[in-house]
Amino acid sequence: KKGTYVTIELKNVELNTLEIHREVACAVRDEVGRYLNKIYRKMPSVMIAGLGNRFVTPDALGPKVVENIVVSRHVRVNEQLSSEVDQRLGEVCAFAPGVLGVTGVETGEIIQGIVDKIKPDILLAVDALASRKTSRINTTVQISDTGIVPGSGIGNRRMELSEETLGIPVVAIGVPTVVDAMTMAKDLIENATGQELDEQFAEGISRTCGADTIVTPKNIDIAIERMAQAISNGLNMAVHKGFDFNDVSDYLM
Repeated sequence: KKGTYVTIELKNVELNTLEIHREVACAVRDEVGRYLNKIYRKMPSVMIAGLGNRFVTPDALGPKVVENIVVSRHVRVNEQLSSEVDQRLGEVCAFAPGVLGVTGVETGEIIQGIVDKIKPDILLAVDALASRKTSRINTTVQISDTGIVPGSGIGNRRMELSEETLGIPVVAIGVPTVVDAMTMAKDLIENATGQELDEQFAEGISRTCGADTIVTPKNIDIAIERMAQAISNGLNMAVHKGFDFNDVSDYLM
């Protein structure tokens, strides 16, 4: 859809130093903050949904991000407690709705029901993505204001999550974690030959290697843990105004 799309490219895909981790988190904070600043309220009510299947490592990004979000809606909406808490805290709730195959309920239906009940100002949806380029796996964070269609990257389209379907702005934050075998084979051959593949040749590769085969790196477990931590820190700094990198760590201890 037409909208704003931002891609954050990592200099070091390992995310194995505090400096690089901080850079990624601050970049996520800045970009997500641009969307939050468009809302009329100084401290908008924010819902964060971690999409995906926590039991499948390449798809566990969303649930792992939610585990490290500083949630505060339960104290912000309580008049007796609100004045006693850190005033930098925004009104934030977070949850992982699971996937249809585990819950038996459409992810979009669960989110729609909660949105209708608590009426947040904006939804931030975090999900793992399927990449069209092998080089983008675990090396980029992609952000857009057009929403997301869970499962569409692997041909399993579910209910769309967008302002049109939910009635509130939806910002999608995703990281490519898998690629189909056809794309990987195409990239390998093009890198080796220095030329783009002929379309008929590409179709032949697809039939040979299987269009339904999905591939992920061998270090995906470490990559998911580190990326989830960086994104959650960035989101925490974005939704809680005045938080810096160290403040987030203090709240999660």
